Amino acid sequence: MSGDEVAREMAAPPELPDHQGSAYSARIEAAFLGALAGERAAQAPAAAGDLLEVADSIATVGGFDADDLRRRGLAGSSQAGPAGLLLRAVPFGLLAPLDRPRVRRDAYRVAALAGADEGTAVAAMAAALLIADLTRFDLATSVMRVYQSLLEDAPFALLERLRIGGDLPAAEGDDDPGAALHLAITALSGTDQIEAAIQGAAGTGRRAAISLAGALAGAHLGAAGLDAEWRAGVPHAHRAVALAASVAARVAALEEASAAPISFAGDAGPA
Repeated sequence: MSGDEVAREMAAPPELPDHQGSAYSARIEAAFLGALAGERAAQAPAAAGDLLEVADSIATVGGFDADDLRRRGLAGSSQAGPAGLLLRAVPFGLLAPLDRPRVRRDAYRVAALAGADEGTAVAAMAAALLIADLTRFDLATSVMRVYQSLLEDAPFALLERLRIGGDLPAAEGDDDPGAALHLAITALSGTDQIEAAIQGAAGTGRRAAISLAGALAGAHLGAAGLDAEWRAGVPHAHRAVALAASVAARVAALEEASAAPISFAGDAGPA
């Protein structure tokens, strides 16, 4: 990393915009920051870098592009194990939250590109659908919507993980994407700060779950879940902020083309 890049990383990231038109952009940004903060808490690679690389690809080409993802080294396994592939699917849920067929398709394809088995690819679909719904609905409704969407596609073991609380899986590394998803969902329950969700998933031995919990919490809580001091200490925050703005521009272009404005949690508009 060059001296200029180090200086930029050390500087405080720009403030989140607070005007109404930027609210969805703030959710994208908070999701990216949450994933990075989760990786910091895990103290090991937790696929947050993969999430940002996918986001960079989306910002560059406008959507799923297998060739571009291959050039970025995303055609192989994740350092965070199979569960890490869920983080690669997350940006596609944020890109087109109202277009469920597109979210399902792109999330599946980004996991399959990395050689994921069918169960992992469907779990990636679940993660992308969940983060899309969390921008507009409460946690319980979002989980139920994902469950219903995947009822005919997901293996029973994954459907059993699409719930809040209950018997949590033991710490066994990052080999089970469904377990990581369950832990992240449960960590988000009842929290009003991104860091609280991260800490709720910490200590599970599943680093991808910790990063995923941060991303889900960020998308759900948006700027309201960010503490200024905490935010300033998130590693690589500048890159997350810049990529969030670029992805938000792509979202706006899709929204304009479809004439379907996004209504998120807290809006007065229809859900």
